[in-house]
Amino acid sequence: MYEELYEPLPDRELYLKRLQLEAAGNLNVEYLDRLIVAHQFRIPFENLDIFELEKRIDLSTQSLFDKIILKKRGGYCFELNALFDRLLCELGYQAYPCSSRILRGKDFIPPALHRGILVLVQGQTWFCDVGYGGPMPGGALLVEDGYEKTCCRQTFRIERSDEYWWTVVYLSGGRQEKILQFTLMPQEPVDFLAPNEYCSRNENSVFLKQRMVNRRTADGSLSIVNDTFSQISNRQRAEKKIQSPEELNQILNNYFGIHLAE
Repeated sequence: MYEELYEPLPDRELYLKRLQLEAAGNLNVEYLDRLIVAHQFRIPFENLDIFELEKRIDLSTQSLFDKIILKKRGGYCFELNALFDRLLCELGYQAYPCSSRILRGKDFIPPALHRGILVLVQGQTWFCDVGYGGPMPGGALLVEDGYEKTCCRQTFRIERSDEYWWTVVYLSGGRQEKILQFTLMPQEPVDFLAPNEYCSRNENSVFLKQRMVNRRTADGSLSIVNDTFSQISNRQRAEKKIQSPEELNQILNNYFGIHLAE
């Protein structure tokens, strides 16, 4: 039972081709960073199956591979970080999923409804994430209190919150914004079935309430929130109101490589 969650990737090389990378002989942090940022550049965060198509999210390895690699779609954390975790393990990294909670924009303790990834490299633990649509580290963060890293012109810091939780803080323009928290306790893929069901099916889930699409670019990001298409380039923001389903499909195709009709 649940064996489909643990199946190997159908084609590791095809996954790397989607990222426009080759397998490296040295599995160091530098190559891990390259994998992470390539994923954020080329595979969008999106909830279109949930919001637009009202489809159930299948977390089996084969289903995720078909959707994200073969059909060139994106997904949200339970999909993107699940498939990326499989890739890391098959490349030879020691990786495992961790439970996380999103703090950004909240003044309360939210439920742990996010899936992150922890990777052990040369005796050190690094936090990775390719499945969050907001400010997201463009590289791995060392799980060490006070550690800071700048990547893709964004700076993040790791803070120890208590005995169990660590916090990722986004540093921008003199401001400090808590983005998410994670624990170091290893999780199993089956542990995310229930939160995935809540996020994709429960009427209180934000993923049912608004359309969300996001992709990192070389000088900023592209995003859709409901009917607003935004482009951030060199810290300058431009917005456009989407006027029709045809225009939405055109933007998804041209800017995110998503062919929703298929």
